[in-house]
Amino acid sequence: MINRLMYLLICCLFLTACKQQGYRISQPTIGSERLLCDQNLKYIISQEEEIFELNYKYAHLDINYFNETEIFKKLGTDSMSTAISCRPLSESETKYFVKNQVNPRLFPFAVGAIALLTNKNVKDSGILYESFAAICKGIPVKNSSFHSIVIEDIGSGIASYLLQKFNLDSFGKQVYTLKDKETLFNYVSQDPGIIAVVDWSEFCDSDDRMQQQRLKGLKRLAISRPMDSLQMGYLLPDQYLFQDQKYPLTRTLYFISVSGKSDLGIGFASFVTGEIGQKILLKAGLLPLYQTDRWIELKSSPFRVIE
Repeated sequence: MINRLMYLLICCLFLTACKQQGYRISQPTIGSERLLCDQNLKYIISQEEEIFELNYKYAHLDINYFNETEIFKKLGTDSMSTAISCRPLSESETKYFVKNQVNPRLFPFAVGAIALLTNKNVKDSGILYESFAAICKGIPVKNSSFHSIVIEDIGSGIASYLLQKFNLDSFGKQVYTLKDKETLFNYVSQDPGIIAVVDWSEFCDSDDRMQQQRLKGLKRLAISRPMDSLQMGYLLPDQYLFQDQKYPLTRTLYFISVSGKSDLGIGFASFVTGEIGQKILLKAGLLPLYQTDRWIELKSSPFRVIE
């Protein structure tokens, strides 16, 4: 009797261990894994996650959304070795991982953009690139309808993008950071002199009623290209302008893996850069980097003339 109980106990422990081990195993289409993602990309990445898990029933992604600053603090710690970001690793970050005997792998998968939103009642529909840069730097702009810029989060990728774009260590006094988008939109709806800077991936899907409802009371502000580049008038963040960076505020989106393994994070990156994942991006209004070819065959057919 005792031997039988011992046998059953050993079997239960063995099965429990196997179950726990199976949960920890992470392969390209099997297992469970925690990923990091820029909170500005939540709309599009959550769609990719849903379709990925529908296609691979034994895969479970636990995607944690943070601002850009937090993502790069957490990458490589607490079992989170894959990040989805609006920028690649910096030189110092790459050196850190290499020093720790990890070779980071980067997978660019789409081109997105920064969008400028204003009060719908403002008369101007466009702003010069140089005027926008001046406001970021804290330089007053004469004969302009705009005096301030608001950004959702100082730790966001948008803030770091603009600082790098205009070679700044910090913003001028006319740039404000707010706690969330609702507060940001309230400021813009009350003051026609404010420009809200947002990631266009959150609003680019014209078929999404909820997205378009959030833009109610606001309008997109067009921006020119820099004076020392080919001029194309005032441009809005539209998909066809992301190619060759015709729109001046574009940025490439990346998967970053520091696991050194062919795990579920790599599998998700392969899915997003594959045919289905790229079509999701195309439909949403971003520019996929790996568009599949479409072949159209035209055949001539005999016809008759009716007199």
